[in-house]
Amino acid sequence: MNISTRWLREWVSPDVSDIELSEKLTMAGLEVDQIAPVAPPFEGLVVGHVVSCGKHPNADKLSLCEVDVGADENLQIICGAPNVREDLKVAVATVGSVLPSKLKIKRAKLRGVESNGMLCSESEMGMSDSHDGIIELDSESQIGENVRSVLDLDDQIIELDITPNRGDCFSVLGVAREVCVNYDLSMPALNYKASQKGNISFTSTVSNPKECPRYLTRVISGVDNTTQTPKWMAQKLSRASQQLHSPIVDITNYVLLELGQPMHAFDLSKINGDINVRSAKKNEPLELLNGQSVELTEDTLVIADEKSAIAIAGVIGGMGSSTLEDSTEILLESAFFEPVAISGVARSYGLHTEASLRFERGVDFNITSQAMERATELVLEICGGQASKINECTHSDSLPQIEPIEISKEKISKVLGFELETSWIESKFQFLELDFKTNNDDSWTITPPSFRFDIRIPADIIEELARLYGYDKIPVKRLSIEANISNASQAQVSSHVLSSSLVNRGYQEVIAYSFISNEMHDLVDPKSKKILLQNPISDDMAVMRSSLWSGLIQSAKSNIRRGHLNSRFFELGLCFSGISVEDQVQKIAGIISGNRYNSQWGSSEREVDFFDIKSDVEALLALSKKDYSFEAAEHPALQMGQSAKIMNGKKQIGWVGALSPKLQKKLSMPTAFLFELIQSEIEQGETPIYASFSSFQASQRDIAIVVSKELSADEIIGSIQSLKQADLVDVNLFDVYEGEHIEQGSKSVALNLTYQSTEVTLTDEQLAEKVSKIVAHLETNFSAKLR
Repeated sequence: MNISTRWLREWVSPDVSDIELSEKLTMAGLEVDQIAPVAPPFEGLVVGHVVSCGKHPNADKLSLCEVDVGADENLQIICGAPNVREDLKVAVATVGSVLPSKLKIKRAKLRGVESNGMLCSESEMGMSDSHDGIIELDSESQIGENVRSVLDLDDQIIELDITPNRGDCFSVLGVAREVCVNYDLSMPALNYKASQKGNISFTSTVSNPKECPRYLTRVISGVDNTTQTPKWMAQKLSRASQQLHSPIVDITNYVLLELGQPMHAFDLSKINGDINVRSAKKNEPLELLNGQSVELTEDTLVIADEKSAIAIAGVIGGMGSSTLEDSTEILLESAFFEPVAISGVARSYGLHTEASLRFERGVDFNITSQAMERATELVLEICGGQASKINECTHSDSLPQIEPIEISKEKISKVLGFELETSWIESKFQFLELDFKTNNDDSWTITPPSFRFDIRIPADIIEELARLYGYDKIPVKRLSIEANISNASQAQVSSHVLSSSLVNRGYQEVIAYSFISNEMHDLVDPKSKKILLQNPISDDMAVMRSSLWSGLIQSAKSNIRRGHLNSRFFELGLCFSGISVEDQVQKIAGIISGNRYNSQWGSSEREVDFFDIKSDVEALLALSKKDYSFEAAEHPALQMGQSAKIMNGKKQIGWVGALSPKLQKKLSMPTAFLFELIQSEIEQGETPIYASFSSFQASQRDIAIVVSKELSADEIIGSIQSLKQADLVDVNLFDVYEGEHIEQGSKSVALNLTYQSTEVTLTDEQLAEKVSKIVAHLETNFSAKLR
């Protein structure tokens, strides 16, 4: 939003420079992108009066002018502008003047005739790129006066980047309020009241009060829409980047910029019967002011007469009821539309308007009447006419309900980290126009004003106090906490730790859409509940994902298609089995494909396999304090014989395996391996506790046992570790054998046991005793035989 500092200072003018003012606004949260003068510096330009204007004797396209600039003698100046004429007030660059282009004006001869200056256009003065001719000044301008002061060219334009929560600042009034609260100045009261002499009655009703709780209309008859928009208004509009139209339209745009209330003017003669604010009919046609023809949807709120829709509420008017030069009776509209009802409507029709920008963010529902009176005043002043009474439709129950907020000084100090003076706090409440009541326990009951949609909870008030105090002035304090973590055994494994673990193993994180196609859902997780979207972005995004594998497979496929064959991707995100919060599960998943290592001379290429991804999963599980196991199982998306479910006790927490051949063929994918885990099930870890390194030598013993073929090595190792045998630091599987000398239905499992004491070097006898206990334990529990 662009705002003129001169216009702003008409409302409130602190005793600081425009630069200081813009810096203050930025620190207060209204970021100033830039502040720039209306016109660049130049010297020596004065108001001149064209006394006579005739043709150049030697050039058909040049004029020979005599110009009075208030000097002893008139100046002879040659001009090539098509609009130069006698009795015109113009901007004259006298000899010695310096234009913004650094051009210094000198006496010159043009086609043999002397010229003592230059008549300037807006482009030559650096005001615009227009080349329509020289600038025409007001006939009341004083001859010889400095052009900068006549055109108010020392004005500056502040370009504000206003955040969506501050819809109240999309106006001069809103910014003026911010200036007042930051400089402890009083805000001028709004007290507009137009003369009411007309007697034309008009009826307007609201069929959808939930989306339009307040709707005001007023008839003004006998207006002259052929008059010129006053220069003071035209100047303010142009400096706010608004195009000029007719006086009536310019007035509604002016009120929008001044008060933040979008308004619209209809040509009363083009309205058929009464006005009704209602929902559009399906495919109802409407030609818009910009010439675009649309077919309306049923969820669009419209302004309609008895025949058809004549405007999209809060967005744009219709061409059929627009005001033109011959319009003599107008119907002014000022309304409050619920932000949710307007949000997204303009974009759905490919539009973006100043009105929708404000209504989407929230407009003060108590300013509609004042805006109507202000617009009426301006219409009567500029276009004449007679205003009839205001027709108002207000449904109080549907207006936003402002709930009181309870906040204490203790709460403010706790959140900010330092204490503010009570008197300072209450003074800021007053400047913020917060209606507050002081309680006996150093607390307040506060009711926000109707224009502050963003103040609804105590934290919002504390944020206001913080920004007004100055974020740069908030004292820095060192954080402190009283805690004894030396004996703590549990710690939370954060998403960052999980991500870092995978990144360290060569993975890259991807972020995919939460929406997938019906086909991908049926391929990847057909047994899960299908959550369909009512209004999907496209057919490929019609279902909420129940697994992260869909996005990972598509990411890997896209990379492989572009020649990136060695893929290692992971994602953390929500998966959905329903629409309630309980049906949303945070998961972590990954996919690998291609070669284990990049091509190199030192080793031959090897494709990734099941055990590569199982190793990655085990690295994640190792971050947690829980015990996990892998059990062979079948999954629709995984290859039989190369898939396993991941268990925590009797609870399944994930899957790992190879992408099934069926999906590989269907998706034109090479061999790939995937895993997926429920994140909350692996987030409970152990706080690292320092333990000194043993200075004594480690000893290893190998055992080979014959057990049932159905028994997994994981069960054997887990059983050994459950003994919690002193000095046993590691158990590793290094061989599994079936065949000759092993009875049918059995297998040989070879294990390596590593022992290390922190106190002594273990003797052979001590080691033999420990190994014997393990063998006996395996014989008892698994009928194992020492081979």
